[in-house]
Amino acid sequence: MSRKLAVLLLCLLMVLPIAAHASELSLGEVNDFLNSSAKLGEGSKANQVAVIPFSHIDGPKEEDLFYAFVPFKYVARSYIKYQVTFISCTCRSADVNVWSTAYAELTLPSSGKIEDAEIRTLSFDTDSTGHYLGGFWGDSNPPPTAPNATYEKVKAEMIPYYIGKTYGQLMGYSTIEDFAGYSEGEGRADLTVDAFTGATVSSNNILRIVQALFAYHATDSFFDGDAKAAELREVFEAKKEVVASAAAAAVNAGEVELPAPVDTTRTYLANKDDKEETICEPGNFGPTCSAINSENLKQYLGRTDVKYIDLRDYTDYAKKHLRNFECIPYFALIFNAEACNDASLPQLYGGTVEEPIPTYAESDELLEALFPKGKTIFLMCQSGGRVNMLMKLLNARGWDMSKIYNIGGMAQYSGAEYRDIVTDTPEIAVTATYTFEGLTRIAPAK
Repeated sequence: MSRKLAVLLLCLLMVLPIAAHASELSLGEVNDFLNSSAKLGEGSKANQVAVIPFSHIDGPKEEDLFYAFVPFKYVARSYIKYQVTFISCTCRSADVNVWSTAYAELTLPSSGKIEDAEIRTLSFDTDSTGHYLGGFWGDSNPPPTAPNATYEKVKAEMIPYYIGKTYGQLMGYSTIEDFAGYSEGEGRADLTVDAFTGATVSSNNILRIVQALFAYHATDSFFDGDAKAAELREVFEAKKEVVASAAAAAVNAGEVELPAPVDTTRTYLANKDDKEETICEPGNFGPTCSAINSENLKQYLGRTDVKYIDLRDYTDYAKKHLRNFECIPYFALIFNAEACNDASLPQLYGGTVEEPIPTYAESDELLEALFPKGKTIFLMCQSGGRVNMLMKLLNARGWDMSKIYNIGGMAQYSGAEYRDIVTDTPEIAVTATYTFEGLTRIAPAK
């Protein structure tokens, strides 16, 4: 699959949960588009591509709606070959949460009924001929919490159980604990599927992805006369409605609309000797003019569309901070006026905050990793001064300042209304050394 197509797939997926209007694309329409907008689809060099809904198990008895990709479908005479790519386990950090790919062959039964369709092949390795590597095991091996539940054990003891099973036999199962007669049959008396439960959710998600693939299998024209297949074809739209309803519920729950960062009804003393105050205008990055402050911050906390960042160093942050604020030390990592001239200083920028000089070739790239462009960001420090400086620096480097808020400093959040969301631990002492690794330092000025 090309990078361009992969990006298109992801973009389309991100659109689906957001819009809850009649005009939004259905999952079926997305798949039609994917198979008609390029050299994809039945009979083409890449065969069919589809996005399918997937009831993903995140942990014990917990699940949510997710999506899987079918990048390969080939119709043979009595069966269909598939590849399906899915997230198996979500309990790890994102940097190692790679996708699994299963290769499967599902039969086209003579009855024409989807419930009679069998699993002919299921593999996370080679295809049924042994000539092609059709699958990929994307989970840890072995799982950190269960070193005996290796992929080799899953492959030897669990995967074979699926071979020959019909959709009718599997569609009522929720987890592999529901499997009946797992140990029946020659040579299987000592095999216990329970060895995998609790070790990793991958074993349960194999069952879920097989069920999702069968539902997609039912959309093939071979099953046009089957009532059960017609029912399954509505899975796409039904599950889309679940997502749309959840999105609508989130909107109706009432996240308060964010104001512009600067409150233009406020005034401030531009200079200490001024006799009259100046009206706050856009571009004023100080906390005095901020539209969000200790008087109203609580109604804007806990949002999924905002990044919350504390610019103090780890010593002050550890002693007292607002919960769920990420610590990114401004003076230690972002700016020091001499950083561009002194190779012993690690900060990303030197010069002035109005005209920052990058210390590294990758300074802007790292700045965006820490403060993503296009994201709404709430910034705080001890009194709001470091935030003011960072906002000037971000402005100079091309950030959209209509999305960045100076919410002041920890000193302003001492009221009783914030007591339940403040972590106050003066006993903690932190000694930190700040460095960057693998960056290309720009030579200091002579």
